[in-house]
Amino acid sequence: MERPTTGSRTGVQSRLGSVQRLAPLVIAVFFWAASLVMNESQANDDELVAKAFKQVTIVDLKRHCATLASDAFEGREAGANGGKAAAAYLQTELRKVPGIKPAGTSGWLQEFAPDYRNVLAVLPGSDPELSSEVIVIGAHYDHVGRGNMTNSNGPFGYIHNGADDNASGTAALLELIDAFSSLTPAPRRTLLFAFWDAEEVGLLGSYHWVRQPTRPLSDVKLTLNIDMLGRLREGKLTVMGWRSASGLRARLQALNPQGDLQFLYSPTVIADSDHYPFYAAGVPCIHFDSCKHDDYHRPSDDADKLNYEGLHRLTEMIFRLSLAAANEATPPKFRREALTEGPPSWMAARAAAPSQLRLGVHFNLKAFQNGVALVEQVNPGSPAQRAGILAGDRITQLAHWSGGDVDDLRTIIRTAKSPLAIRLQRPDADDPVTLNVELGGTPVRLGINWQADPAMPDSIIINHVVPDSPADRAGLKAGDVVMSFAGRAITSEDEFRKHVLTDPSPLSFRVEREGRPQDVSVKLFEPEPQQQ
Repeated sequence: MERPTTGSRTGVQSRLGSVQRLAPLVIAVFFWAASLVMNESQANDDELVAKAFKQVTIVDLKRHCATLASDAFEGREAGANGGKAAAAYLQTELRKVPGIKPAGTSGWLQEFAPDYRNVLAVLPGSDPELSSEVIVIGAHYDHVGRGNMTNSNGPFGYIHNGADDNASGTAALLELIDAFSSLTPAPRRTLLFAFWDAEEVGLLGSYHWVRQPTRPLSDVKLTLNIDMLGRLREGKLTVMGWRSASGLRARLQALNPQGDLQFLYSPTVIADSDHYPFYAAGVPCIHFDSCKHDDYHRPSDDADKLNYEGLHRLTEMIFRLSLAAANEATPPKFRREALTEGPPSWMAARAAAPSQLRLGVHFNLKAFQNGVALVEQVNPGSPAQRAGILAGDRITQLAHWSGGDVDDLRTIIRTAKSPLAIRLQRPDADDPVTLNVELGGTPVRLGINWQADPAMPDSIIINHVVPDSPADRAGLKAGDVVMSFAGRAITSEDEFRKHVLTDPSPLSFRVEREGRPQDVSVKLFEPEPQQQ
């Protein structure tokens, strides 16, 4: 082929045409290659994380719990010989871990009056720009000794071994340290591991650290508090502090993709464990516990009663959460509103709003179950009575319903526009009767009310579901958090409203319910568009 001469208009156009034809292919190949690199990088990261977490074993969790909750430690009372022995055990275990350094004021210890001691360890961050920032992961290791009237549910005078409270959290923290020490590179931010003393006396260990921190308190970006993880039942986990920074709930849900955990989100923060001093000082915090039980603060809280598989699962979740916090570009910022706000309105208990009366009939339940819409009763003064519907009438056609699933009929009544033609078969007539009914209330398309929540950006919270509406039929519930709609991220309420009101059926939602992700498809009960 003859090469066009330089400067030839034909040659230039030919080259431009070739470039224009190749451009989409080049761009596609570029993004394909980039996605391969990103996917490979993500896979490598996941492999490293999984490999690191293999350091956490049920055997070691059992060993730590059995040791800390043995009679030899006499209930680990703060300041007593048993509490000091527990602190010595922790230091012995920490010395075995490569890369972990003492972080107390005297070696591993931060001692404070009258005779208490926090045990502190640190893993320095690997990022020169972020290593000054700190994620604190803490668990109190003390318990109540032999118990008394102020701290025990009885009987008193016997060793309270405190296996769940909080040998379980202490064991989890020891294992987390093992896992983090094996990561290469280390997390970008510094991790401070705190074994708090004197929690049972009034959160004294964590209060002391906050008042006399071994790292600047302003450098602490998040505190995770592990207290009682050993009695996981039905996957239920209490989560407190999730409103202390925007987006914490989304971070938690992302760690529960299979929905095996059920997060019981506490709407407020109370001073019942070592998260509280940090929270009161303006540090974002999350507190975890696997809920109280009959052995709580009793001598019967023993190691053989713990759910070690559950403890292992919760340790993994906290490992991944703290690792993500240590590596993310922008740490969570404390919400000052959290200190004074009450429970969000969508979580507050309230009576369900009465449903709007649209038609005003009661169907014969036995006939209804057999697919027959037989009117048993007509409400006085209802749209049905005004239109002339009578008890004993059988509805054969209403809007685009003409038999079939009678539950669909209820939903169509809820969604239909007025006036509405209803065809009836009367028991004393051969021919059907058609009546025009001015329905009451307002028709619904989907059947939800929602609101935004500043603690939960990029999401919509459903605060009411209309009974018998398409949303109700699909299983949406008040309290569901809509994370995406039709595969799109939630960018604004207005955008969400526009799509809810105009998108064709079915509407697809990705929702979070108590930490569990669910995909919900909502069929709209609208008539099929007529063919032109």
